[in-house]
Amino acid sequence: MFALTLSKIARIANVSVSTVSKVFSNSREISDDTKEKVIEVAKALGCFEKYNKPVYDKKLIAVLCPEVLGIHYSDMVTIIEEIIGQQGGTCLFSVFNFLADTQNALLDYYINFAKVDGIIVIEPVGSINVDTTIPIVLVGHTEKYKNFNCVDLDIHVAMDAAMACLMENGHSKIGYIGERLAPEEYGFFQQGMQKCGLEVKRRFCVINEKRFWDCGYWGMDELLRRPELPTAVFAAYSHVADGIMQRLSEENIRVPEDISVICMDDIRSIPYKNINLSCIKMHITEMCSEAVRLLYGSMKQQNGSATRCVTVTRRFSEGGSIGKARKA
Repeated sequence: MFALTLSKIARIANVSVSTVSKVFSNSREISDDTKEKVIEVAKALGCFEKYNKPVYDKKLIAVLCPEVLGIHYSDMVTIIEEIIGQQGGTCLFSVFNFLADTQNALLDYYINFAKVDGIIVIEPVGSINVDTTIPIVLVGHTEKYKNFNCVDLDIHVAMDAAMACLMENGHSKIGYIGERLAPEEYGFFQQGMQKCGLEVKRRFCVINEKRFWDCGYWGMDELLRRPELPTAVFAAYSHVADGIMQRLSEENIRVPEDISVICMDDIRSIPYKNINLSCIKMHITEMCSEAVRLLYGSMKQQNGSATRCVTVTRRFSEGGSIGKARKA
């Protein structure tokens, strides 16, 4: 039926069947005038939509992200999409909700069905087992993924600087407030404490089921109900820090005079009552730029290339929320 239709179009347009086929395939061999004539005939016969197979000439890049509720995730997706657009590409976006099975199902879809040109996975979870020549770049703390191109974050320099600042100000009773979906931040806090020879005391730490502002507010509320308050506290991320600051304000506990606060990112931290939070900077724009650069570099390789890992070193910004440790 298709061949007969092609023959009819060719006869009416006064061209060969192969020419009609090339028009439907958007071949560059056919002149614009001939394309226009064949298309007009096909539309008149009512078969243009059925047989026309336009070629999408932009690079398709899939971006997989744990969620978009966290501001730093939505910021990363926005920045990546903007950079890909500047490169003339199109960004496709999916959320895997911190679930490895969902993440890997999405990878399978984009590799085998959507057939994208490249994939960026933000903070991957679990194991990734794919057999593909499509370039994949992982972004985040990616130490365990040895067979992929990665943009890794090194927080250790920043944590060392943050801990040194606290110790210089006489702090040893240091706490932490975070949530269950941010286990790496708590791990970095533990490592920083251990490197300084300080004990991580459970009575100064709260990891709860709440998220974002509620996590910080109710985490600090729980610390306030305990027999002793730490002299300094780390917040897992900016929303948590905002909740902490609100709860402290309600109790007229001053920052940094009564307690010091350090945030483990700098994502839109709102100055609270003219206090700029001390923080560990994320360098999101640099991280996203490196991810896209690495991906496009891999896509240009004809026969593949050795995996590469680019490290973005995070930095500590002292801000104004660290003061001298209060005396008992």
